[in-house]
Amino acid sequence: MDRAQPTEPITWRGPNGQLSGAWAQAHNARRGVLVIHENKGLNDWVRSVAGRFAGAGYSALAIDLLSEEGGTGHFADPAQATAALAAVPHDRFIADLNSGIEELQNRVPGRKIAVVGFCFGGGLVWQLLASGAPHLSAAVPFYGPLPDNPDFAGSKSAAVLAIYAALDTRVTGSEAAAKAALDRAGLINDVVVEPHADHAFFNDTGPRYNAAAADDAWQQVLEWFGRYLA
Repeated sequence: MDRAQPTEPITWRGPNGQLSGAWAQAHNARRGVLVIHENKGLNDWVRSVAGRFAGAGYSALAIDLLSEEGGTGHFADPAQATAALAAVPHDRFIADLNSGIEELQNRVPGRKIAVVGFCFGGGLVWQLLASGAPHLSAAVPFYGPLPDNPDFAGSKSAAVLAIYAALDTRVTGSEAAAKAALDRAGLINDVVVEPHADHAFFNDTGPRYNAAAADDAWQQVLEWFGRYLA
Protein backbone atom coordinates (compact mmCIF):
# COMPACT_ATOMS: atom_id res chain seq x y z
CA MET A 1 0.00 0.00 0.00
CA ASP A 2 1.17 3.52 -0.76
CA ARG A 3 2.19 5.44 2.32
CA ALA A 4 -0.38 7.99 3.43
CA GLN A 5 0.73 11.61 3.37
CA PRO A 6 0.14 14.13 6.15
CA THR A 7 -2.56 16.75 5.87
CA GLU A 8 -2.38 20.43 6.69
CA PRO A 9 -5.22 22.87 7.42
CA ILE A 10 -5.90 25.35 4.63
CA THR A 11 -8.38 28.14 4.02
CA TRP A 12 -9.61 29.86 0.89
CA ARG A 13 -12.22 32.40 -0.07
CA GLY A 14 -15.58 30.78 -0.71
CA PRO A 15 -18.84 32.19 -2.06
CA ASN A 16 -20.08 33.17 1.43
CA GLY A 17 -16.83 33.79 3.26
CA GLN A 18 -13.82 31.78 4.27
CA LEU A 19 -13.85 28.02 3.71
CA SER A 20 -11.49 25.56 5.33
CA GLY A 21 -10.31 22.03 4.81
CA ALA A 22 -7.48 19.55 5.10
CA TRP A 23 -4.99 19.45 2.24
CA ALA A 24 -2.83 16.43 1.43
CA GLN A 25 -0.14 17.04 -1.19
CA ALA A 26 0.91 14.05 -3.27
CA HIS A 27 4.41 13.61 -4.59
CA ASN A 28 4.24 14.01 -8.37
CA ALA A 29 0.46 14.41 -8.12
CA ARG A 30 -1.39 12.53 -10.81
CA ARG A 31 -4.67 14.42 -10.28
CA GLY A 32 -6.82 16.04 -7.59
CA VAL A 33 -9.58 14.60 -5.40
CA LEU A 34 -12.21 16.46 -3.39
CA VAL A 35 -13.22 14.42 -0.32
CA ILE A 36 -16.68 15.02 1.21
CA HIS A 37 -17.14 13.95 4.82
CA GLU A 38 -19.91 12.04 6.57
CA ASN A 39 -22.53 13.89 8.61
CA LYS A 40 -20.10 14.28 11.51
CA GLY A 41 -18.05 16.90 9.68
CA LEU A 42 -14.33 17.09 8.98
CA ASN A 43 -12.79 14.75 11.54
CA ASP A 44 -9.52 12.84 11.80
CA TRP A 45 -10.89 9.88 9.85
CA VAL A 46 -11.76 12.06 6.85
CA ARG A 47 -8.32 13.64 7.03
CA SER A 48 -6.81 10.16 6.93
CA VAL A 49 -8.74 9.38 3.76
CA ALA A 50 -7.33 12.50 2.10
CA GLY A 51 -3.85 11.41 3.22
CA ARG A 52 -4.38 7.95 1.72
CA PHE A 53 -5.33 9.45 -1.63
CA ALA A 54 -2.19 11.60 -1.55
CA GLY A 55 -0.15 8.50 -0.78
CA ALA A 56 -1.63 6.90 -3.89
CA GLY A 57 -0.61 9.88 -6.03
CA TYR A 58 -3.74 12.05 -5.91
CA SER A 59 -3.50 15.37 -4.11
CA ALA A 60 -6.61 15.61 -1.98
CA LEU A 61 -8.71 18.30 -0.34
CA ALA A 62 -11.13 17.26 2.41
CA ILE A 63 -13.54 20.16 2.67
CA ASP A 64 -15.19 21.25 5.94
CA LEU A 65 -18.83 21.98 5.15
CA LEU A 66 -19.22 23.54 8.60
CA SER A 67 -16.65 26.23 7.81
CA GLU A 68 -19.24 28.99 8.06
CA GLU A 69 -20.30 27.75 11.51
CA GLY A 70 -16.73 28.08 12.75
CA GLY A 71 -15.54 24.67 11.54
CA THR A 72 -16.22 21.14 12.71
CA GLY A 73 -13.75 21.64 15.57
CA HIS A 74 -16.11 24.27 16.97
CA PHE A 75 -18.49 21.48 18.03
CA ALA A 76 -17.53 19.45 21.09
CA ASP A 77 -19.96 16.65 20.29
CA PRO A 78 -20.25 14.95 16.85
CA ALA A 79 -24.04 14.98 17.32
CA GLN A 80 -23.91 18.78 17.45
CA ALA A 81 -22.01 18.81 14.15
CA THR A 82 -24.61 16.51 12.63
CA ALA A 83 -27.42 18.80 13.78
CA ALA A 84 -25.63 21.86 12.40
CA LEU A 85 -25.17 20.21 9.01
CA ALA A 86 -28.87 19.33 8.93
CA ALA A 87 -29.70 23.03 9.26
CA VAL A 88 -27.58 24.17 6.28
CA PRO A 89 -29.47 25.00 3.06
CA HIS A 90 -28.82 22.57 0.21
CA ASP A 91 -27.75 25.32 -2.17
CA ARG A 92 -24.94 26.38 0.16
CA PHE A 93 -23.44 22.90 0.13
CA ILE A 94 -23.36 22.87 -3.68
CA ALA A 95 -21.81 26.35 -3.83
CA ASP A 96 -19.15 25.42 -1.26
CA LEU A 97 -18.35 22.15 -3.04
CA ASN A 98 -17.92 23.96 -6.34
CA SER A 99 -15.61 26.38 -4.56
CA GLY A 100 -13.63 23.37 -3.30
CA ILE A 101 -13.32 22.11 -6.86
CA GLU A 102 -12.00 25.52 -7.93
CA GLU A 103 -9.47 25.47 -5.08
CA LEU A 104 -8.31 22.03 -6.23
CA GLN A 105 -7.94 23.32 -9.77
CA ASN A 106 -5.75 26.13 -8.45
CA ARG A 107 -3.57 23.68 -6.52
CA VAL A 108 -3.23 21.04 -9.26
CA PRO A 109 -3.44 23.21 -12.37
CA GLY A 110 -4.15 21.44 -15.61
CA ARG A 111 -4.96 18.17 -13.83
CA LYS A 112 -8.22 16.26 -13.86
CA ILE A 113 -10.45 16.41 -10.78
CA ALA A 114 -12.52 13.75 -9.01
CA VAL A 115 -14.90 13.82 -6.06
CA VAL A 116 -15.46 11.14 -3.40
CA GLY A 117 -18.05 11.27 -0.63
CA PHE A 118 -19.23 9.03 2.20
CA CYS A 119 -22.78 8.59 3.56
CA PHE A 120 -24.05 12.19 3.78
CA GLY A 121 -21.09 13.09 1.58
CA GLY A 122 -22.01 10.36 -0.88
CA GLY A 123 -25.45 11.91 -1.16
CA LEU A 124 -23.79 15.26 -1.88
CA VAL A 125 -21.79 13.64 -4.69
CA TRP A 126 -25.10 12.68 -6.32
CA GLN A 127 -26.48 16.17 -5.73
CA LEU A 128 -23.35 17.76 -7.17
CA LEU A 129 -23.73 15.62 -10.29
CA ALA A 130 -27.41 16.55 -10.52
CA SER A 131 -26.55 20.24 -10.26
CA GLY A 132 -24.24 19.96 -13.28
CA ALA A 133 -20.54 19.49 -12.55
CA PRO A 134 -18.74 20.07 -15.85
CA HIS A 135 -15.25 20.11 -14.34
CA LEU A 136 -15.40 16.64 -12.79
CA SER A 137 -13.75 13.73 -14.59
CA ALA A 138 -14.72 11.09 -12.02
CA ALA A 139 -17.10 10.75 -9.07
CA VAL A 140 -17.44 8.08 -6.40
CA PRO A 141 -20.45 8.19 -4.05
CA PHE A 142 -20.05 5.71 -1.19
CA TYR A 143 -23.52 4.56 -0.03
CA GLY A 144 -24.98 7.95 -0.82
CA PRO A 145 -28.74 8.60 -0.71
CA LEU A 146 -30.05 9.36 -4.19
CA PRO A 147 -32.00 12.59 -4.74
CA ASP A 148 -35.53 12.29 -6.10
CA ASN A 149 -35.79 12.00 -9.90
CA PRO A 150 -32.13 12.85 -10.54
CA ASP A 151 -30.99 14.23 -13.87
CA PHE A 152 -27.23 13.94 -14.36
CA ALA A 153 -27.14 15.23 -17.95
CA GLY A 154 -25.19 18.34 -16.92
CA SER A 155 -22.23 16.28 -15.70
CA LYS A 156 -21.33 14.64 -19.00
CA SER A 157 -17.59 14.47 -18.31
CA ALA A 158 -17.84 12.50 -15.06
CA ALA A 159 -17.27 8.75 -14.94
CA VAL A 160 -19.26 7.54 -11.92
CA LEU A 161 -18.41 4.58 -9.70
CA ALA A 162 -21.27 4.04 -7.24
CA ILE A 163 -20.38 1.92 -4.21
CA TYR A 164 -23.01 0.29 -2.04
CA ALA A 165 -23.24 -2.21 0.83
CA ALA A 166 -25.46 -5.27 0.51
CA LEU A 167 -26.81 -5.00 4.08
CA ASP A 168 -27.53 -1.27 3.76
CA THR A 169 -31.00 -1.83 2.32
CA ARG A 170 -32.22 1.74 2.90
CA VAL A 171 -29.62 3.26 0.59
CA THR A 172 -28.85 0.29 -1.63
CA GLY A 173 -32.53 0.11 -2.53
CA SER A 174 -31.94 3.11 -4.81
CA GLU A 175 -29.15 1.37 -6.74
CA ALA A 176 -31.33 0.53 -9.77
CA ALA A 177 -32.68 4.09 -9.97
CA ALA A 178 -29.16 5.50 -9.79
CA LYS A 179 -27.96 3.18 -12.54
CA ALA A 180 -30.93 4.10 -14.74
CA ALA A 181 -30.33 7.84 -14.23
CA LEU A 182 -26.65 7.50 -15.07
CA ASP A 183 -27.47 5.53 -18.22
CA ARG A 184 -30.11 8.07 -19.28
CA ALA A 185 -27.54 10.85 -18.94
CA GLY A 186 -25.02 8.88 -21.01
CA LEU A 187 -22.43 8.87 -18.23
CA ILE A 188 -19.79 6.17 -18.03
CA ASN A 189 -20.67 4.27 -14.88
CA ASP A 190 -20.32 1.13 -12.82
CA VAL A 191 -22.03 -0.04 -9.64
CA VAL A 192 -20.31 -2.09 -6.93
CA VAL A 193 -22.31 -3.72 -4.13
CA GLU A 194 -20.02 -5.08 -1.44
CA PRO A 195 -21.42 -8.34 -0.01
CA HIS A 196 -21.76 -8.84 3.76
CA ALA A 197 -21.10 -5.12 4.30
CA ASP A 198 -23.32 -2.48 5.92
CA HIS A 199 -23.62 1.29 5.72
CA ALA A 200 -20.37 3.10 6.55
CA PHE A 201 -18.28 -0.04 6.06
CA PHE A 202 -15.34 2.01 4.79
CA ASN A 203 -14.88 3.94 8.03
CA ASP A 204 -12.30 2.04 10.07
CA THR A 205 -13.13 4.04 13.19
CA GLY A 206 -16.79 3.03 13.18
CA PRO A 207 -18.73 -0.01 14.42
CA ARG A 208 -19.70 -1.21 10.93
CA TYR A 209 -16.19 -1.24 9.48
CA ASN A 210 -15.65 -4.23 7.19
CA ALA A 211 -11.99 -4.68 6.32
CA ALA A 212 -12.52 -6.98 3.34
CA ALA A 213 -15.15 -4.72 1.78
CA ALA A 214 -13.12 -1.58 2.51
CA ASP A 215 -9.97 -3.02 0.94
CA ASP A 216 -11.88 -4.13 -2.16
CA ALA A 217 -13.63 -0.77 -2.51
CA TRP A 218 -10.33 1.11 -2.16
CA GLN A 219 -8.80 -0.94 -4.99
CA GLN A 220 -11.90 -0.37 -7.12
CA VAL A 221 -11.62 3.39 -6.59
CA LEU A 222 -7.91 3.48 -7.44
CA GLU A 223 -8.50 1.43 -10.59
CA TRP A 224 -11.36 3.75 -11.57
CA PHE A 225 -9.20 6.82 -11.05
CA GLY A 226 -6.35 5.18 -12.94
CA ARG A 227 -8.69 4.73 -15.87
CA TYR A 228 -10.63 8.00 -15.91
CA LEU A 229 -8.24 10.54 -14.41
CA ALA A 230 -5.37 9.47 -16.67
